[in-house]
Amino acid sequence: MPKARCGHKLVMSTPATSALLQFSGVAFGSKTIASEAIDAAFGMPAGKLRNRAGILTFARETHHAFPSLAAQLHLTLGAKESCGAMDVGGACLGLLNALAVAKSFVETGRSRATLVVTADLHSRTLTPGRVAGEFGGLFGDGASAFLVQRDANSANRECFVVKDFFFGCASQLQGAIQVKAEPEDRLHVVFDGDALSRAATARLDQCIRELEGLSGIPRAQVAAFATHQPNPRLVALLAKKSGVAVERFPAVADTRGNLGSTTCAVALHLALEAASSKEAASRQAIFLASLGPGLLYGGGWLAPASERISANGLGSAL
Repeated sequence: MPKARCGHKLVMSTPATSALLQFSGVAFGSKTIASEAIDAAFGMPAGKLRNRAGILTFARETHHAFPSLAAQLHLTLGAKESCGAMDVGGACLGLLNALAVAKSFVETGRSRATLVVTADLHSRTLTPGRVAGEFGGLFGDGASAFLVQRDANSANRECFVVKDFFFGCASQLQGAIQVKAEPEDRLHVVFDGDALSRAATARLDQCIRELEGLSGIPRAQVAAFATHQPNPRLVALLAKKSGVAVERFPAVADTRGNLGSTTCAVALHLALEAASSKEAASRQAIFLASLGPGLLYGGGWLAPASERISANGLGSAL
């Protein structure tokens, strides 16, 4: 097994079993979704998912109460007691953290299937009177779900293989955004938009370069870049800096605002939808990159299962 560097390459093994991302779904606004509707979104009979998932991983940035959202989701789905439920932090980086956890459980054989969920209800947290309107107005509500499961059928060409991730923390920039509770149910917000914009653009571009080296795939051959999108202007700046057409960044922020951990998730869902309309043999890799307060950052990539991709000795999808 190649040696892993602490805080850099999260997964460096060559697993005998691949983790496949086969289904995804998103929802916008603030609403309650029945368990049966989740089954339907994944194309399964009612009650199928609750008996199939071995682990639930939940990423969110706006819920700060108990029971946790992972426990509430477990109850809503009617999952078995032996089905684990985990809350994964990271704010806007939460999806990548949760996917890395899901990949680990599936590839080590600890779970046959893992449901990865994000949910962010900013409209209930960043309310008038608690924060300034110019800050609260940047955010929207949204949720997503992805099913990651074991590669039990090597002939399956309709999904993507969850490959490798890296993570880091540029802690010298943590003062650019801070949120903490104050008396009388107010939130103290420090938000240096200019500093954040410069730092986010530079760091996301570095993540794309890191992913090129990790995957062995040049950015020109990547189908889509599912990145965090604090605002549409930053997406345009990142596209220009990275030399990638802005159309290859699935648009989220221009119509939905900043959805926290769900922003990158929606972008990934849109990229998967676009890939599903193409012949399996013509599909290309998808790069993921995101940031969180701190300044936490990370990246990962998905490979189409229809191709034999052997990058840096990491094995193949088939």
